[in-house]
Amino acid sequence: MPRLWQVVGGAEKGGILVREGQDLKSADLPERLSTGAEIEELELKGDRLHYKLSKGSGPAEGWVSTKISGKTLVSLLPEPCAPDVVGPKSGYLHRWAVDIGSWNPAGDADGAEFQFLLGLIQETADREQVTRYKNYDDKKRALMSRLLIRQASASVLQQTSFAALKVARTKGKKPFLAEPLPHEVEAPNWNVNVSHEGSWVVLASEPQCVVGIDVAELRRIKPNGEAIDFYKSFKENLTETEWADVRRTGGTLDDQYEVFSRYWSAKEAFVKARGDGLAFPLGKAEFQWTALPDSPPKTAYEGTLCVDGKPQPLWRFVQHRLPGTVAHWVTVARAPQTDIIDAHGVFSATLRKKQVAFTPEDWHAALLAPSPECTVLPVAALVPQDEMDAYVAVGGSRWP
Repeated sequence: MPRLWQVVGGAEKGGILVREGQDLKSADLPERLSTGAEIEELELKGDRLHYKLSKGSGPAEGWVSTKISGKTLVSLLPEPCAPDVVGPKSGYLHRWAVDIGSWNPAGDADGAEFQFLLGLIQETADREQVTRYKNYDDKKRALMSRLLIRQASASVLQQTSFAALKVARTKGKKPFLAEPLPHEVEAPNWNVNVSHEGSWVVLASEPQCVVGIDVAELRRIKPNGEAIDFYKSFKENLTETEWADVRRTGGTLDDQYEVFSRYWSAKEAFVKARGDGLAFPLGKAEFQWTALPDSPPKTAYEGTLCVDGKPQPLWRFVQHRLPGTVAHWVTVARAPQTDIIDAHGVFSATLRKKQVAFTPEDWHAALLAPSPECTVLPVAALVPQDEMDAYVAVGGSRWP
């Protein structure tokens, strides 16, 4: 299926400029492509998109810029997904992603839609954490993270409301479903983790293994325009073997940074599964990667881990590249309970099948179970069905 994009820029000018060809010096067409128009991707070259008009007004075909000077003009629409990806029929394993760049509610954080979604979070501390951010995109990322956790929890409990959920955090700030807990036989150790960077917020949940997830963006330039010297700034975080792999990539510094960001994503997923975050010295963890079969080249890998040179056979890592022009890599870690850092034991208490209860065969099967790429969800998919009518009333889109 061709990918669909939506024009989000140019409102003040009646739309965005369209040119005949890819070159920015090619002739511009007399009519602009209207803001809100939906277009079908024919070809994508860097930030230049060759499109065919699907919905809205403007030239039937042409070339547009997806962004200019850091401002997004055209945003990739989420892929259509089946309703049972979310909700009571979605099972116990989830891989979800939300693109905050494609969600622009009226009134921003003060608008009715944003405030309605914020009100779905029952825990006062979590709501206050969202509003404490000054940057609007940071608020969106924080809100989506919390909604993802609650929708995943409601889904496994086969509930259509968040009312009965209690989401808590460990001393290390790792979020978890405290109560009620899912079916003990089918999902004795169900747990969930989230991550966000750039325009993406992602979630993973697992019924048996402890899970960690991280998304890393190819972001080699600081907000002030200064290039990041990642070889110097992160020298201690990769091993010599990993740095050699980064350098072997050749090409541009962006190419090398993308390989670096894959390692960084894996290390973050590792420490997030453990629960101690960046308190763990990342340079002690070393990864090796092999391409996942049946995936397009350079889009998916599985990894093994050594810590201080010792193999960690109870861990497994799977890595996928998210869709879009800017590279974002998502790594999901599956981990044993024996490596958890949980000072007060509150998260560990929710894991009802202890590590010693797994036979080597059972654990091997859990590690090697399919770990799919993320399904891209619209924001509306994170709204519980009991609240959908009210959400639509404040300007949200109905889902499914």
